[in-house]
This record gives sequence, structure tokens and C-alpha cells, in this order.
Amino acid sequence: MPDGRLDARSLDLAGIRALVEGQGNEDWRALQAYKYAWMPGVDSFDQVRTIPKATRRALEARAGLSSLSLAARLDSEDGTRKYVWELQDGGFVESVLIPDEDHPGGRRLTLCVSSQVGCAMACSFCLTGDLGLKRHLSPAEITNQVRQVQADLGAQRRITNVVMMGMGEPLHNLEHLLVALGNMKHEHGLGLSHRKITVSTVGLVPAMQALMSRTQVNLAVSLNATTEEQRRQLMPITRRWSLAALMEACRGLPLARGRRITFEYVMLRGFNDSLEDAARLVALMQGVRCKINLIPYNENPERDLLRPSDLVVWRFQDHLVQAGLHTSVRRTRGRDISAACGQLGGVELLGRRATEGADPSARWRAEQRERARRGEARRIDDGRGDLLADGSPEQPPGPVAESAPSAS
Repeated sequence: MPDGRLDARSLDLAGIRALVEGQGNEDWRALQAYKYAWMPGVDSFDQVRTIPKATRRALEARAGLSSLSLAARLDSEDGTRKYVWELQDGGFVESVLIPDEDHPGGRRLTLCVSSQVGCAMACSFCLTGDLGLKRHLSPAEITNQVRQVQADLGAQRRITNVVMMGMGEPLHNLEHLLVALGNMKHEHGLGLSHRKITVSTVGLVPAMQALMSRTQVNLAVSLNATTEEQRRQLMPITRRWSLAALMEACRGLPLARGRRITFEYVMLRGFNDSLEDAARLVALMQGVRCKINLIPYNENPERDLLRPSDLVVWRFQDHLVQAGLHTSVRRTRGRDISAACGQLGGVELLGRRATEGADPSARWRAEQRERARRGEARRIDDGRGDLLADGSPEQPPGPVAESAPSAS
């Protein structure tokens, strides 16, 4: 924290226990402190009168309870809401709240959560990658997004699902992510079921294996291509872990009974939306317990990429379903506030809103994107060497070459 103390919301229960070591009755006191750290309205341990004064003083001397600063809250015409958070170092991240009143399994209120400031992966269809990677979020900064959005909603509406699909690559920040997930799931933390939490990844193979061996959550893999060449054009991480290596790893993951991997497939007109692509996708899924989530591309002025027609998407989905694959098409939500898939960190619309004083983060985003494009701010190092095979920083790739639209 800015004053040099530990951030208790970045600690798990064992970490809280270490804070009360020597105070007597440590297990019970740690559980008390941990529980109150996640209670609504608690901003400091000094508020917890059920803990002895000496223990409160010891906790307050060593640790505080952080919160995010809300810079903007933008509401879409379709009910989607975007929260823009300003961090203590002046950076910004976003969370997106997506209501779904018509979900077959019952009403859903899903929160899309960020894990990094910017992103190092440089996927060609995603605006967040244009920012470059500034830094990882702390466990508290990840979990506070859920805690504070829930507080904003009040007791009458509850977040039902959390998806780690916001800004950043979650598995590039694995250790902090694991602590945050633990606090989300703990019965005395945020109390979310592991069945209601999904972590998305571009395909960091060792981190995928580590995640699934160390915690229980749903896994979503951003696939977006059916050939090695296609995926290299879209996703530079393919230079490190090939499509074949990724699929082999998926087949070997330790999935609990009844669990499947979700494969996210962004559909781009004339590039990966043909029936030949659909047939190759069916072949790739052999031996994998899976479901496919088709995402028609959300067009934006920063890219020369186009969305397929609804007919092309329907025929692609039908081919997969006829082959026995569970397949859904993701509805586009929040486009008018740059909250749709691949648009987080965008500035074109937010820049207009900033002129009206609605979003103070837009100018910062524009500056960061320009720095990244000049090669000044992109880091892909994870502490063990560059994630890309040749060890050089990866600049945002140019637009994917458009080919003739597939026959319909």
C-alpha cells in the first residue's frame, strides 16, 4: 500500500494468520480478520470490535484494506455497464457487468474482470493489446473489482458469475490470480462457487497446466483459428506454443467429471469463417471435452477487420452442431460504451465521452497506445524469459489481410 503496509486483501487466510502471529488464539483471530476484510462497509481492521484492541492495533500497524477508485461508470443501451477504475499509480483498468435475463439456466449477472494494466499478448483483433503491458494487477486489485461492483449493486442484486476475460492475460499473472481466485471462492471471502468462475487464456500452456492442478475453475481457451498459419497471424503467442502443442495440452488437462473446456473463436469475415474452417475445427476438437463459443468480431475504427454476416455465422455453427459439438454464439453487448469483447482499452468512443467529462481515463489510454506503438512500453517477459520464441518484444501486428468472403 502507499504507506508501506501490506494490503490484507492481497493475502489469503494463511497470510492473515501470519499477521496475527503471537497474539494468541491465532487461528480464530485470523479467521475473524479474514472474514471482516471481505465484509461490505469494512475499510479498516479498527472497525472490527469483535477482535481485541491489541490484535486490531497489531493488524492496523502491519496491514490495511485497499479499495479501487471509481473513475467512471458507463451504462449501455442494452443494460451492460462498464466500470473504469483508476489505480494508485495513475493507470486504469475496466470491469464489465453483463446482465442476462433470458439465460436458459436462469437469470445471470456476469462480471468480466481485468487481471493486468494493458496486455502483452498483442492479439491482432484486440484493442487492449495496443496498450502494451504496464504491469500485473495485485490480488487485491483483481478481487476488489468483484467486491466493489457487488457493493454498487446492493443486496438486492447478486453477481452470479465471474469471467477473467477483461484487460490482460490472466495466466501471465498466475500467482496473483491464484490468490485472487482463492479469496473469491472462500466461504468467508466473496463466497463464489468454483463452478461460476471462468478463466480465459490465449494458450500459455505451462500456466494452463498449473492453474488446473492448483485450483478448480472453468477454463476458456481463446483459439480463433484452425491452422498454424492463421493463428500466427492473429496471435503472436503461437510462436511460443504452437496450435498442435496447445491442443495436445488441452487433451491432457485434469478436468473434473462433467467439466469441459470452452474454446472461444472470434470470427473474422473471409479469414476464418468458411465451412472448411468449421470442418478443421471439428477435427481439432477430437479427444477434447469441449464446447465452442463463437464470437462474431466486434468491428471498430482501429482495425480493418470485418464481422461475418449472420448467415455465415449460422452456417458455421450448424456445421459444428451437426458434428456433435456443443456450440453457442456470443451476443454482442455494450458496443456503444466500448465494452464488447476485444474493445476494452479502446479510446475512440471513450475519447468523445471524455470531452464531456465522463471518462478521465481516455487521454491516458491514448498516450499509452502511442507509447506501445513506438516500442516503448511492451513487455512480454514473465520472469523466466520472453514468452515469444525469438526473445524480441512483439509489436502489435498489422491488420489481417482480407480475402474474398467465403461462399454462402
